[in-house]
Amino acid sequence: MEPTLIVIILLTFLLSCVIVKTVWGAVSDSLQNRCTNKQLLAAEHSDNLQLTNTLKQTYTVLSLNKRQARWRDVMVVKVVQESADIRSFYLTDQEHEPLPASLPGQHILVKSASAGDSNGTSRCYSLSDDCSAGHWRISVKKHSDQPQSVSRWLHAEVAAGDVLQVRGPSGAFYLKTAPDRNVVLVSAGVGITPMLPMLMESLRRSCRSIVCHLQFRDVAHMPFADSLLSLAQKRPDVAMNIWISRFPEGVTQSSQGLFHEGKFQAADLILHPGAIELSDFYICGPQAWQDRIRRDLLSLGVPPEFIRYELFQQSDLPSTANSSDKSVQHSIHFKQSRANAQFQASHPSLLACAGQHNVALESGCRTGACGTCAIRLMSGRVRYTREPQFQTQANEILPCVCVPESDLELDV
Repeated sequence: MEPTLIVIILLTFLLSCVIVKTVWGAVSDSLQNRCTNKQLLAAEHSDNLQLTNTLKQTYTVLSLNKRQARWRDVMVVKVVQESADIRSFYLTDQEHEPLPASLPGQHILVKSASAGDSNGTSRCYSLSDDCSAGHWRISVKKHSDQPQSVSRWLHAEVAAGDVLQVRGPSGAFYLKTAPDRNVVLVSAGVGITPMLPMLMESLRRSCRSIVCHLQFRDVAHMPFADSLLSLAQKRPDVAMNIWISRFPEGVTQSSQGLFHEGKFQAADLILHPGAIELSDFYICGPQAWQDRIRRDLLSLGVPPEFIRYELFQQSDLPSTANSSDKSVQHSIHFKQSRANAQFQASHPSLLACAGQHNVALESGCRTGACGTCAIRLMSGRVRYTREPQFQTQANEILPCVCVPESDLELDV
């Protein structure tokens, strides 16, 4: 073969290799770009979906918060004994329409119709079922045997078929966690009630993690035990921790970490030091216990805005806000009632002062949580004895948790 022909063949072969390599590179780049674009589109879709869910959640919160809470009659359709001292009441609309949805963690106000309560005392009870179920459920602990105790009346006198007068749902204590954060639900005893709808809603969101720490006295005082155990089995992604103070004899703690003997501490609630800035803590239980858990979480470095809590336990102890000067008295003028009163240091609150002077104010929690007693302050200054959870409007005060710092005129 002539040398010239050999050179031509070699050049042709080399050129073909270059063309194939170029074409294959282009195809490879195209495939890689297509794969990258798919990943980018998937990530963008995920971001858009998360944004859509966040916007939908925000819209729902705004819509329900703007809703006017009103009194309505509801029918008790079922009563269930959940534990030795807690009983659930299932409530439906009398016209068989779905009851309004609530934000997970909110409550309703129940007015007593007991024969021994001529004034119709009202108390707040957290909704303990799915917030969009169409019915309401409250789970009530029997706190007292006094005739005017709303919980006593509910336990002793209310049965299926009875009609209750209620108001709501309302309340500033509800699930606010964004999808990429940890939800830590913390309760003691009957404080589990708002945690149940929060847990149900958390399962619908793309939360980073869901952790429950639930404290109970003993097995007899452990409401919703079957539901909690069933959930723990079906959803291993939920870190369920059930703490029992008086552990049953002969029973060992769960190897899966489900049951624990004794009482948990604030340090047990921290997933790891790096999770503090990504976690929201929701707390409900007795006041002294709740105050301790909150204080300990703060000492561990949890920012106060990441700690949310509920408290309905009323206090009738004398206020300490004016205790430094027992001689201080302030004049209170109730404009609409055309009544005057002298507030003294022995009064636990403005609400108590009003009641002693026959000025009727609706109230529910007496802890600044429900906003039922909110009234307009026309003149003067007040000081809060406990930081209120309910967000008041301009010039409004919550007389259940405040005392006067000057003479007052109130629009009531």
